[in-house]
Amino acid sequence: MYHDMDQHEILHQCERMQEDELIVLESIYPGQIKIHPNPDNRPGRMLTLTLPVKLFSPTTISIASASNNGESSTSSLTLSHLPALSFCIVLPKTYPLLAPPTPISLRAPLCKDYDGKVGSWLLHKDLKKMEDSLRGMWDDDKEAVDQGQGVLWKWWDWVVNGDFLRETQRYTDNILTLSVPPPLSPATFLAALKSYDSCQIQNEFEQTAFPCSICWENRKGGRCVEMPGCGCVFCTECLGDCWTLAISEGTLEAVACPSVSCVKQRATNEKASLLDQGITAQLVEKVVGKELREKWEVFKDRRIAEIDPSFCVCPRPGCQAAVPPPAPSETCGNSSAPKAIRLADISKPSSDSPGLTTDGSTGSGQSVSSTEDRWAAYRLCPKCSFSFCLYCSSTWHGPHTVCSLPQASQLVLEYLKYPEGSKERLAMERQRGKANLERMVSKWREDEMNKQWLHSRTKACPSCSVRVEKSVGCNHMQCGRCSAHFCYRCGQSIKPADPYKHFNTPGQPCYAKLFEAMDFEDVVDPVLNLEQFTEDDLLDWDFGVARI
Repeated sequence: MYHDMDQHEILHQCERMQEDELIVLESIYPGQIKIHPNPDNRPGRMLTLTLPVKLFSPTTISIASASNNGESSTSSLTLSHLPALSFCIVLPKTYPLLAPPTPISLRAPLCKDYDGKVGSWLLHKDLKKMEDSLRGMWDDDKEAVDQGQGVLWKWWDWVVNGDFLRETQRYTDNILTLSVPPPLSPATFLAALKSYDSCQIQNEFEQTAFPCSICWENRKGGRCVEMPGCGCVFCTECLGDCWTLAISEGTLEAVACPSVSCVKQRATNEKASLLDQGITAQLVEKVVGKELREKWEVFKDRRIAEIDPSFCVCPRPGCQAAVPPPAPSETCGNSSAPKAIRLADISKPSSDSPGLTTDGSTGSGQSVSSTEDRWAAYRLCPKCSFSFCLYCSSTWHGPHTVCSLPQASQLVLEYLKYPEGSKERLAMERQRGKANLERMVSKWREDEMNKQWLHSRTKACPSCSVRVEKSVGCNHMQCGRCSAHFCYRCGQSIKPADPYKHFNTPGQPCYAKLFEAMDFEDVVDPVLNLEQFTEDDLLDWDFGVARI
């Protein structure tokens, strides 16, 4: 007991206890304690404590503010951290045995506004209660054991864990109510709180070690990337290798979380979108660099245009950006939204083709589409601001000018229907040039052969219409562009969660048709004459892969 000590021993004991307490606090909270010279050489030790407030769990913060007309409004957000408190105190020479700490100032700074003033996120009366609680803790310990005890660590823990908020009568039903400081607007106050919370979360992530889900090595968060949405963590090197390969190969859907569980979830989720993975351009640039980020953005724009039928691609060769349909307010037609039109549908010989008459010619008086419908062809590139027509890819000609579509196929058919050397064919050759017509005919025949081959040897994906060719394997197919699951035999979409139910349902056309026996003609080229080969040649021939 200090009653048996003289004054010198008491001062020596208090100094040693202060040193031990400060060492412990400094080891737990490094860099948050500063010792200053005591002004006027008064006895004691002056300290400045920086007290970060980390809430036990994410807490709803309710912001109450009053408007100029006297009406009050309330906003809320969820935070895990609150701005740090700044506490200046003096430790007397006889602390902790005979005297409590002496508070000098306790502030709750938020940020500076345009006038250089500092807003406080706690009211002055709440701060005064916190100062008084420090003296109350020391008095309670002295009364309990008949001598003072070190209370800095106890008071510090009471503050940094957010327990003091429960005693300010501002914390009810897991909701903390704060008032907007006078120098700040409610929007600035909310933004400052959210910004501080985000910075603290990021700092904690960078200082924590995580096992990479690819290489399984422990890395500090500063060398790792946390995936948005799922929260999976990978080291930047491993994730960079995965995404670099995916972008180089043009596999846009692989620029996402590569963990096994997330890949499986995306594969079995029917409503999953390849473009809705929460991956931002800033995250991609952080992982793979600026050059590959720009390449990824180009792929993403093109994929949007491929998947969404209302999008198209800018016709300018140097742009090629994805162009969305115009908003209803941007057109002069009716209030309904523009129709979703695929470019592939334009070449179909239908009476519904805009700008064409029912007989296939371009006429102004008998156009099938109205002026309002022709506004649906208006497009404005968001990248280069080029306004153009969706159908003819020319500069926008307005809704009143009929779109003149290229009719190369009709011209070729008209040319071929005339006998060689006839007056009609010679007239067309004089008008358009024989070499030009022959080049058009050659190109048309090549296109027709390609179309016949595609329709005979490939199937269209029911989701994005890309043509898919099967060489060997089962009839359960997954599109390489949109990852849709479908049956190659009938072309019907099937559920990713249970893709084989389509082949296991009795009575269905594809029942027990997951694998089909391959005809000999599908394996061996029918043009080959097998009689030219010996029996040994045929035995050595590998029939393992079908050539389709």
